[in-house]
Amino acid sequence: MVGRATFYDFLAVLAASLIVIAGLLYAEVTGVYDSTTFLVSVALPLILGSAILLVRKNLTLLFAFLAYFWTVIDDRPVFFDSILTWPEVTRFHPFLPRLFMNIVIHALTALFLYLAIRESMKVTSVRIRNALGVIILTSAAFVLAYAQNIPLDAIQSVVETSWYPFDLAEKLASIVFFYLAVRQAMNLKTSKGQTGPVAQASTLLHNPHDETTCFD
Repeated sequence: MVGRATFYDFLAVLAASLIVIAGLLYAEVTGVYDSTTFLVSVALPLILGSAILLVRKNLTLLFAFLAYFWTVIDDRPVFFDSILTWPEVTRFHPFLPRLFMNIVIHALTALFLYLAIRESMKVTSVRIRNALGVIILTSAAFVLAYAQNIPLDAIQSVVETSWYPFDLAEKLASIVFFYLAVRQAMNLKTSKGQTGPVAQASTLLHNPHDETTCFD
């Protein structure tokens, strides 16, 4: 039963991802930034992708999708960070509208990453602020998701010459770190103020036939 649920979750994520990719391809091919582009590359992927994941009733996956959706459409080819200046898309000018949209987009990603981690920790009695490893991994995932914005000459040089390979690599690396964060969050156990494997071992020693006592 668990294997079947995981398989269906995978299919849902794949379907949502393909819809987002289709929207990106539309923006890349047309190069036109108007209401149709907003509908095809932003609104429809966001609505359909969220609806597909809602059917699975897996809020961790839904929040993760909503977190990474904004990182994907932030820059090229959709340039959502410049939507306030559409149809003329410029990378650095005018500065203030782009800065405002970047703050909004980054905040949305941070919010949904937090919600995904909080949802994945509902099976434990550990609070997020007490899960240092989870916080570090999630923070690394956030930074990697927007690595193209890091103001280092080496990174900006790669961004200018090899945008798509770099963007793909940073997004994949971010997803790996976030996956590890979710896994660690789901595996946290508590017993008398302890967390992790030590608490689990301690609980099993006292209740060798009852593994469910590791959970709240």
